Amino acid sequence: MTDSPQDGTLFRVGVVGHTNAGKTSLMRTIARDAAFGAVSPSPGTTVEVASVKLFANDTPRADFRDTPGLEDPIGLLEFIDGLRTDRRDDGPSLIERFLGTEESRNLFKNESKALRQARTADLVLYVVDARDRVLPRHSDEIELLNRCGKPVLPVLNFVSDAEARVDEWRDALARLGLHATASFDTVIYESRDEQRLFEAMRVLAGDFRDDIDALIKDRRARRRKSIDRASRAIAELLVDAAAYLQPVAPVPADDDALRAERKRESEQALQAALREHERLTFHSILAAFEFKTEDAETALLECTDGRLGIDLFSKDAIRQAGFGAVAGAAGGAASGAAIDLVLGGMSLGAASALGALVGGAFGSSATQTRRLYRRLRGANDLHAGDLTLKLLMSRSVDLARAILRRGHADEKKVRPEEVALEKSVLDQVIKALKSARSHPSWSGVGTSPPHGNDRERSIRRLAALVREQIVPKRPEETQNG
Repeated sequence: MTDSPQDGTLFRVGVVGHTNAGKTSLMRTIARDAAFGAVSPSPGTTVEVASVKLFANDTPRADFRDTPGLEDPIGLLEFIDGLRTDRRDDGPSLIERFLGTEESRNLFKNESKALRQARTADLVLYVVDARDRVLPRHSDEIELLNRCGKPVLPVLNFVSDAEARVDEWRDALARLGLHATASFDTVIYESRDEQRLFEAMRVLAGDFRDDIDALIKDRRARRRKSIDRASRAIAELLVDAAAYLQPVAPVPADDDALRAERKRESEQALQAALREHERLTFHSILAAFEFKTEDAETALLECTDGRLGIDLFSKDAIRQAGFGAVAGAAGGAASGAAIDLVLGGMSLGAASALGALVGGAFGSSATQTRRLYRRLRGANDLHAGDLTLKLLMSRSVDLARAILRRGHADEKKVRPEEVALEKSVLDQVIKALKSARSHPSWSGVGTSPPHGNDRERSIRRLAALVREQIVPKRPEETQNG
């Protein structure tokens, strides 16, 4: 790694605000690290300064410092005013004088840590919980920060909440001389808001504007890459599932009970294999958006309010995905509706039928010939039905959409949008999977993904279709990746 293009020092950003304003939450989302610091509704959770560096192309570009909350700004301002010995004492001199007092080490120890970072920062982000009422203490907090002699940018947090008072806050901040503000929700993530935050920082960044430009460019590229990785993971899931065959052991022709038992066992094995493959894909989707493995596990386990928390092969999963009529028709056998018995029940005795199967369903590969031989011996295979493939597509896209807008500070359950995909889209998916259906060797279910140009081309085509469903339908969102 190389250092910043500047004079060897990083662009230092102090993150300051009242207790529980969401400073650590901002740090988590900006840093893409859900484990950074501690977040709690209890006041005073952050008691020490914590730092995180932001990189662009492996080069450190900024050093963000999380600070303890300003718990008693009114009392602190009165104390600092009492330190004035000359009416011409400027703000930075008074702050430095305060930092040298005994009170800064005990009575106002948390505030002193925050102000010390503000004094040494190149820019101060003043984080405000936009749901709070504007109170006198807020003006005192701003006065304290202004006395540090560094540019201050107010950041309105939790602006997506129904109780947010965004206009009220902007008006109050303007009255205090802070006309430039940024809105950034640390829980409901919007890439546009993050970009606007960095653009607002750039105005006040002075000689570090190139660093901000590099961060903006890097984050756009990372977002595009994340969407591409998630799209490919879903496409691989669909190809693997479509190609996968679960053998049904051969049984004597006159033993119907044993045949039913073997089929039931194979159905259960197929369902278990696809459930596990879906779970691994969910992990890949979360990892694509820079959530760690442990974060992904927690998110998946807690995803119980939407269809992602419902078993893939249940009637409820079918209904919640928008296939209500199918669920009703399936009745208590919903799982069976999602599985097809490949050529089950067909007679292979007639030469004409056999010739049609060889020429059509199987082709001429050695693998397909072996499948035909097994059927001649009374064996069958099971594969995922179209309904299962549609469910896999719908559930995976749901998760990707939700994670795309999930801030790393969000500790609540994943709540997918559950917007039903259009029938035409799902039909395109099934059509795109026809090649995989006839190539069992393409499946990576329960094994390492196979390599092959045809499989790769199929995945890429499908990934492009999946990507169109993940990215929000806003022109500016599509333009930015």
